[in-house]
Amino acid sequence: MTTDGRYWPGGEQVKDQFKFLSFTDDLDELQTGCEMVHIITEGWQDGPVAAVLRGGLNAQAVLDVLAKAGVKNLVIFHLEEKVPHMEDVFLSSVVAPAHEMFDSVSVNWRRDPSIRHLIASISNDYSMLFLGAPLSLTEIKPLHAKVKEVFSGSLTIVRGPLRDLEFDESDEIYKWIRARTFDANDFSVASVLRSYKKRQNLKIATILPSLNEEKTVGKVISTALDVRNVGLIDEVILIDSGSSDNTVDIARSYGIPVYQHAEIEPQLGTCQGKGEAMFKSAFVTDADILAWVDTDIENITPRFFYGLLGPLLAYPEIKFTKGYFSRPVRVEASGIELGGGRVTEILARPWFNTFMPQLSGYIQPLAGTVAIYKNALLNMRIPANYGVEVAMLAQAVNNLGLWSSCQVNLGEVIHKSKDVLGLSEMSFQIMQVLAELMEINNPGNNLFRRVISAHGRFEMHAKRFSVTWREY
Repeated sequence: MTTDGRYWPGGEQVKDQFKFLSFTDDLDELQTGCEMVHIITEGWQDGPVAAVLRGGLNAQAVLDVLAKAGVKNLVIFHLEEKVPHMEDVFLSSVVAPAHEMFDSVSVNWRRDPSIRHLIASISNDYSMLFLGAPLSLTEIKPLHAKVKEVFSGSLTIVRGPLRDLEFDESDEIYKWIRARTFDANDFSVASVLRSYKKRQNLKIATILPSLNEEKTVGKVISTALDVRNVGLIDEVILIDSGSSDNTVDIARSYGIPVYQHAEIEPQLGTCQGKGEAMFKSAFVTDADILAWVDTDIENITPRFFYGLLGPLLAYPEIKFTKGYFSRPVRVEASGIELGGGRVTEILARPWFNTFMPQLSGYIQPLAGTVAIYKNALLNMRIPANYGVEVAMLAQAVNNLGLWSSCQVNLGEVIHKSKDVLGLSEMSFQIMQVLAELMEINNPGNNLFRRVISAHGRFEMHAKRFSVTWREY
């Protein structure tokens, strides 16, 4: 196959704008043609295309070449940089412009030992790979040889014009994702966390909300007590919402404080819902930090606790932590796991990207495993219903600033799931809360109607959901 551009998608436009070379050519002319974009390639090959990019002018040139060739959906792989400044360059010179140039972009941050290892792991998935040229011309052919040891498809290396790079550091969402997304294992050294805690003179309480969780509550409590015994947690408290099974008896058998949320500060009245239990929990402890962990998690481990609390102790400027999880569920259409659950992907994520873009970087914005400084919680309004998680997240970011919040991977979670009817009612309540947070005029629209049709007949069901806001 020739490399003069005649057989590349994009036709004459590509041929006229770029200089094509092969890896057997003398590359010395790149020294003089520094204002041209040079494409050193093995030729176009139909099939899936990906780019492995570091950042800078050569990476930008790769994007330009692919866009001119008519690529619409781009997959980018990026080996994480050890120098934070270089991550800023990647975000500015690759991620931001890619979203303007292509219909869809998938950016995959990797921690492989080297580019060679990264390419070896994806070599069977792509027909063509595009790389930005290395710094020196003498490195191009050795790079080609090294990649070809593990990749049998068509390789293209692009060199852009030699000029200074002006990069924009204002892409806050992507920068926040990189700097404020942690893994629980980042905070797994107990002695270090105890040192942070002691130095800041902090008291920490773990709150366990419950409703008929007799099958799992004991394991959650015992795991929390295990973390308390190493000095990271000071209190483990269960807030029950009127369980009719053995949840309360099991909790009391561990010797921890157990409260019914309806009996806490009774002069304030009581509502139904998880949000009410979380609201009332602030009255039963004088801890500086409150961490809520759900009691329906079947495979709870200590990392849930030190993962939630670690960022607050290691980074005093962080005041709010939200956990996220990998789930043992595959999405058959795409063969990948999504970051959130069904309500997250169908309702919350589209809403955030449309109306609240500062929250669009959260992987599981509706997850109920969170930790917060109590003084920040006391400045929030808390809805009593299922909207409590999104309300806390939105207010934490609005009141404290995006960079005062973070998210932490807590591992794999196995817990109960609702059926689609339950999820639609949950979604309605979340939308009510989001609308009120945005002060959308929605007077009295608290009736949720569902019409069911079968066998030539139909039924209409209606259920009222009112949003009750609690304030300290």
